[in-house]
Amino acid sequence: MPSSAPTSSGAASAEGAAAAAVPEGAAAAPANTGAAAAASPRLPNTTVCVPIAYGSIACYLGNNADEYATHEWTLYVRGPNDEDLSAAVAKVVFSLHPSFPQPVRELTAPPFEVTEKGWGEFEASIRIVWRDPEEKATVIMHPIKLYPPGVTAATPSTTSTKPVVHEFYNEVIFTDPRESFHKQLMRMSVLPKIESREPNVQAAFPRYSDEEDWKALLEAQTFLDAELKKVKHRLMEADTEMEELDVALIEVAQAQTQATALAAASSSSQGGGKSKSSGSSKSKSK
Repeated sequence: MPSSAPTSSGAASAEGAAAAAVPEGAAAAPANTGAAAAASPRLPNTTVCVPIAYGSIACYLGNNADEYATHEWTLYVRGPNDEDLSAAVAKVVFSLHPSFPQPVRELTAPPFEVTEKGWGEFEASIRIVWRDPEEKATVIMHPIKLYPPGVTAATPSTTSTKPVVHEFYNEVIFTDPRESFHKQLMRMSVLPKIESREPNVQAAFPRYSDEEDWKALLEAQTFLDAELKKVKHRLMEADTEMEELDVALIEVAQAQTQATALAAASSSSQGGGKSKSSGSSKSKSK
């Protein structure tokens, strides 16, 4: 189940970022951390898992919408439960559609988010640069969704005040990290929470917690138990019906045997029951 804080392990795993993250060339780190990280030794047989959430949240503008701005949306990278990612992340670079003024936005402090208005959906690029300059940057392609699934345009019947949330959870794995970077990653769980600048976006963020996961698992288990009970009941009914059918077939077979025996006995009795007449009668004439 998803974890909301970095975890460190002594077991080695594959290098680089987790699935859905496309590695890029070595990233440049801030001047105040690069030299220290480069001088720090690596920790062999150690892996660190850093959970992140990234995505977009779009809200329909309603009466304020016009031809060129139907929605306001926010593109972001965040901690799954609002953790401060700045201990691990040096900067996040968002590359928007070229039609936006200054389509490349670089943020060096949280919250790592960009808010704009527009009328169309498009695919944006998110580049996460880590504090250790020797760790490869993580590049993610994310489609900004303005409408719910199956909807492609704003009409009175397809728009609502409910935000359209298009978010993904990911875990970035660092193998044999440098000691200084490892210490920074372990600080993430004790840093103050970071919230979005947009209250409606903050309210729409999905939550990731063990409690919710366990609740979902328990609900799923309860559903499965009920379904299994129904299936077992149906199987028992089917077994009873099969037993009754077997008894009925046996009775039919016995009845057929008895009928055949009676028919054979009747036929035998009719074949040997012919009568014979003896003697003769004579008439005398006077």
